[in-house]
Amino acid sequence: MPTEILRAVHHRLLESYEDIMISESTISKVRELAIEDVLKPYVSLSRKGSTLMGLCPFHAEKTGSFAVSPHRNLFHCFSCNRGGDAITFIMEKENLSFIEAVRFIADNNNIPVEYTDEERTDEQVAETKHRESLLAALDCIQNYFLENLRAETSEECSRAREYAYGRWPEEFCSVAGIGYAPKDGSAFMEYCRQKSLAGEKLFELGMLRRGEDGSVYAMFRQRIMIPVRNRWGRIIAYTARYIGDNPKAPKYINSATSMVYSKGETIFGIDRASRQRDADYFIIVEGAPDVLRMQSVGYENTVAALGTAWTDGQFDQLKKFTSSLCFIPDSDVAESKPYGPGFEAVMTNGAAAIRKGFHVTVRELPFANVSDSESGTQYGKNDADSFIRCKEDYTSLVEKHFIIWLAQKRFFVASSLVEERKCVSEIADLLRYVKDQLVFDQCIEQLSKLHGKVKLWRDAVSQARGEARRKSSRSDSMNEMQREAELLRQFGLFVRENCYYSIGEEDDEPARISNFVMEPLFHIEDENNGTRIFRMRNMYNVCRVVELKESELCSLSNFQQKVGSLGNYVWLAKIDRLNRVKEYLYSKTDTAERVRKLGWNAAEGFFAFGNGIFTGGTFRAVNELGIVKSNDDKAYYIPATSKIYIHNQEIFQFERLMVHENRNGVKLYDYVSRLSEVFGENANVAFCYLLATLFRDIIFSRTRHFPILNLFGEKGTGKTTLATSLQSFFLHGVDPPNLGVTSVPAMNDRVSQAVNTLVVLDEYKNDLDIRKIAYLKGLWGGGGQTKKNTGTDGMAAQTIVTTGVVLCGQDKPTQDMALYTRVIFLAFSKTSFSQAEKKHYEDLVALCNLGLTHLTLEILNHRELFEKNFPEIYSITKRELATKLENETIHDRIFGNWVIPLAAFRTLETVIDVPFTYTELFDTAIKGIRVQNELAQESSEIADFWNMLQGFQTSGKCIDRVHYRIRYMKSFRPLSVREDIEFNEARPILYLNMAAIASLFNSRNMNATANRSNWSTILTYLKSHPSYLGLKQDRFTILSPSGLPEYSIEIVNGEQVRKVKVNRPKALCFDYQQLKDTFGLELETEVVSDNTELEGY
Repeated sequence: MPTEILRAVHHRLLESYEDIMISESTISKVRELAIEDVLKPYVSLSRKGSTLMGLCPFHAEKTGSFAVSPHRNLFHCFSCNRGGDAITFIMEKENLSFIEAVRFIADNNNIPVEYTDEERTDEQVAETKHRESLLAALDCIQNYFLENLRAETSEECSRAREYAYGRWPEEFCSVAGIGYAPKDGSAFMEYCRQKSLAGEKLFELGMLRRGEDGSVYAMFRQRIMIPVRNRWGRIIAYTARYIGDNPKAPKYINSATSMVYSKGETIFGIDRASRQRDADYFIIVEGAPDVLRMQSVGYENTVAALGTAWTDGQFDQLKKFTSSLCFIPDSDVAESKPYGPGFEAVMTNGAAAIRKGFHVTVRELPFANVSDSESGTQYGKNDADSFIRCKEDYTSLVEKHFIIWLAQKRFFVASSLVEERKCVSEIADLLRYVKDQLVFDQCIEQLSKLHGKVKLWRDAVSQARGEARRKSSRSDSMNEMQREAELLRQFGLFVRENCYYSIGEEDDEPARISNFVMEPLFHIEDENNGTRIFRMRNMYNVCRVVELKESELCSLSNFQQKVGSLGNYVWLAKIDRLNRVKEYLYSKTDTAERVRKLGWNAAEGFFAFGNGIFTGGTFRAVNELGIVKSNDDKAYYIPATSKIYIHNQEIFQFERLMVHENRNGVKLYDYVSRLSEVFGENANVAFCYLLATLFRDIIFSRTRHFPILNLFGEKGTGKTTLATSLQSFFLHGVDPPNLGVTSVPAMNDRVSQAVNTLVVLDEYKNDLDIRKIAYLKGLWGGGGQTKKNTGTDGMAAQTIVTTGVVLCGQDKPTQDMALYTRVIFLAFSKTSFSQAEKKHYEDLVALCNLGLTHLTLEILNHRELFEKNFPEIYSITKRELATKLENETIHDRIFGNWVIPLAAFRTLETVIDVPFTYTELFDTAIKGIRVQNELAQESSEIADFWNMLQGFQTSGKCIDRVHYRIRYMKSFRPLSVREDIEFNEARPILYLNMAAIASLFNSRNMNATANRSNWSTILTYLKSHPSYLGLKQDRFTILSPSGLPEYSIEIVNGEQVRKVKVNRPKALCFDYQQLKDTFGLELETEVVSDNTELEGY
């Protein structure tokens, strides 16, 4: 990459804060794209077995050596040895940074680029920019190491390549990014100088060091460079293997701790392991070489800590991806100890994992045979890197539950009853963390075969549980004030009369630093907007509960302003004292995760309302703070009904409407019966559409589209009442927005507020703003509004819509066929009702006003069944519907739309009680498809007619004043009509010579191969279109068989005059302006008013 380009990219990275803050979810979606789709514009691929092959886009070649593995989502060139994932490819091919490559791929694959919108202080912004600049520097440095390993001209690099490819497969080295740092460190420093990499950043990353004499040298020399990556694949450090001749040089060295790398927080291999969605467990090995070995033979779910002991933070990271771990300890020995460091490490780390709630197993390696001598076989260390060469090597290792493996090790070296009792106590204490009863029973059974009996072990576990409770009780019974005081003293603080005091140094007097104390209640986790909830009590014993943003806790002025706004709460000290209080408070804070959207939350597996969650068949209400716990005791935060915001009516308005209240005892059967009594068959289709919305995510993953439900009818037909009745399954008392006065951003906000719910949009008209029409069409594919970020780049990010939408209106959306074919069309025509029907209607409205969320929960109970059976039932339903309509030409989208509610109901038919059957619904759907398709056909053929006319006019076959004419008129009266149609200003009226146009139309159809309607059918369609005004006679020129106007010779004032022959046939009259707007018709050659006549007329 030229230096000036790199500088420009580097400068842009630092300036564009929004780019830096691309959300983790966007990076994840980009990584999940099929690599062959990302590479398609650059290389033509053909399948060879399970691999795709093509010509490498990085160098010239005639025989394809560029391989793509769709299963692993990686590429590798066997010739130039480049390799990696899709992001690596785009970085190298387009000369982009990691962040720019992510955005490039997202933009080219219709992935909305989302940004974190958390408010940050200037210091935090600067820190984030600095962090990104370090990562960008590492990206650049990586190119240097890769180029050296690939270098063909250097003997040293050839030896390095020989070592690397001898240890791991060549393809694996390529995709893992393994490189080489040559012996000459000055070459590295010169490279960095050419790339304008700042020296202070290189020192901070540990790439450069300073000697005792002040000289600067490269840290990594003569080493195979193994990148250490974070979860998203960004290089954050290196672990480096020495391959030189100096026996004193350490075999492995790691990068220094920096802002982007900390050994105790980093998990080697997490970037690849976290993407293994089908992995049942993670494999834990001792070090980076072991991870690389396991990955190279196909176990990409392998990770390691870059140190002996695993930390709580590292286990917490693993918890996000798996609940099961399998340790492979190094089989080693140690003098004067029963077990080597590899075994000891797994004993410690495995026990810690058990206590963190993991299911833990162990696969033990055999010892390596070192030599056979007279004294017997000598054994040495063995590790995964040395032993495992293929998958069979791994699967040959016997897998044991960690507790059984540990017990075997402990009892093997126990030499007395006292030691055996200690073993029993240790193992029993671990057993109390095993929550799965089946696993617990199996462990007890196996332990009884190893030592003692079943009763001994069950009694030991009971004793361990009792001891744990007693310890907890003793801890709780300690004087709370004493414990708090001790903890406070650790942070240089103490509390007196609800005020914080700072402990002075030496003889200094303690200083009061506030007139209040804070009790930490919850830390609210949110990737974009983390907050903390505190109970604040001042020296006058006045108490307030408050939620503080991180920005309000990081800035002294922001903090003082916020607490001061609550009342008499004053902070008196500087930021360093506030940080001490924060450190103390943070050490004892529980955590809850913010629920970002109501409705279905897939990651957590619950359906959220504004006042609680539905999980495991039970509705759990939030407490007064807005906190609710799931079945696994994890806390979530839904603030809408929290007492913190109870008096603020301007926020959480939607969330306060979408609440679950058990105010209605109506059964599902009775509700649907009343719905059908009022709305007939339309009600059954609409209800099944509602069923589909409750499982929209499952359906969309199968179909990649989700239709709009369009309720069409005149005012008073009840269409909006039906829509709001369905909406009562989620919220009630809410009038649907009027599309005529609702902006696109407001529409987008409404439809993107929840997941797997239903939104009603009212007053659809064909003359809506074109942007609103375009927005409605995008909903079919799940796309919402595209917004520009307010940052420096103005890049677009699209909202993802995950709700069902009901569109009500008095206009058929047939004017735009792209919209019409994206809806399920239901027409309502009845406007007068009997007294009995009105009573049914009033009963239904009263029922819905009480809310129907209890029915929502009843249906959601069957999600597991729906998820399991829908894909197959969808395919079956689609085939059966196609068979029924095989002799008819049905628009694909219309057909696909109707399959969804049919298949949704069929999936649930056996578990829900409603007053109609699938067979009845199937017949209703057939009728609905035919009606909607006929309207689509009509609209399509009208458009085709006007396109034909435009084509004939352009080619000279359709002639002005012969086949048509346009008059500008302020009033118009068709034949058989007594009153004029008045216009505010002169309006263009198109007259079509009916006989002449019919002749043109029939001549076109004679030569056509497509199946088109005849003239009488088209005439019916034209007369039913809104632009049609009526019939009227007018003058048109008569053409001779030669195609020229016919003339007659007349004597005028003694001279012969030639005049054009005309006739007065009936003409079809249309609002020409409406035709222009709708079909883009352009027929005008000159303006003719109603008072102007052509010569000879």
